[in-house]
Amino acid sequence: MDHGTVAGAVATQAPPCPATVVPASKPGLISHDEVRALESSLDHGHSVRALYRFDAALRALSLDEFAAKLRPVMLELAFNLESFNPAFTAVLLKVQSTIGLSGYHARDEALKRLILPLAGEYGLHADQPQGATHRALFAEFYEDLLGEALEPAMRAAATSFPPAAAILYSQMMRDVLGGGGRTGDAQEQASYALGYNLAIEYLADVEKRLELEAFRHLDERVLAPAGRRLRAWEFLEVHAEGEAEHAAIGHAAACGLVPADHAGLLHAAAADHDRDFAAFYDALAAMLE
Repeated sequence: MDHGTVAGAVATQAPPCPATVVPASKPGLISHDEVRALESSLDHGHSVRALYRFDAALRALSLDEFAAKLRPVMLELAFNLESFNPAFTAVLLKVQSTIGLSGYHARDEALKRLILPLAGEYGLHADQPQGATHRALFAEFYEDLLGEALEPAMRAAATSFPPAAAILYSQMMRDVLGGGGRTGDAQEQASYALGYNLAIEYLADVEKRLELEAFRHLDERVLAPAGRRLRAWEFLEVHAEGEAEHAAIGHAAACGLVPADHAGLLHAAAADHDRDFAAFYDALAAMLE
């Protein structure tokens, strides 16, 4: 699939217009059109190409190489899944640190939005009993897929820091906590963090939809003929269904707090994550290829 086709395929499945979350752009703040332009740049970015490369490699696995090739990849994904939570927490810290600089209600609204995806990672949803954490759901999927428990497999691995995921984790924390190496006041640091968060959530929507379809394909083409079927779909289904909403939340949080003259920071942050996330998925694709 070429670049133009990839971008078109993603664009046709983009999340619902986030303007429905924040009714209109606010004077002095970044506009919805500016943020949509950023999202469009991600549709054409390095990460989308890397995600389609990984998707193709996953779909091409044979039964003979299935477990040996997938095990190290799944351990990378387990670490990667958990590593996003410190990154989300760092974004919250950067926004909270604008106390005294950003508007009282604008800051409160941004934090109220940003806490929702992080809480959801731990099975927390408004007016509902706490459900399984996303890490617990991943462990169930891992065991169903490979027929072994996740934690012993992690302990048996050569390193407790899978190399590709550990690099991405280090880069995310460096950039979110350090503004991508840029000096600036707390408001500028928060604007960068909100751009980074927006890119995380927007690309996660593409990532999880592709992975759900790729594993469904493997289930039908490889596992079913061998007398096996996957049962623990909740991890992939929850993410494939929920990431578009998270992307809309990230969009709304940025539009509610980022000054219009910080558009460059927002774009720089998204480009930084796009670069590093693409490197991660290119590494995983190479492991499967």
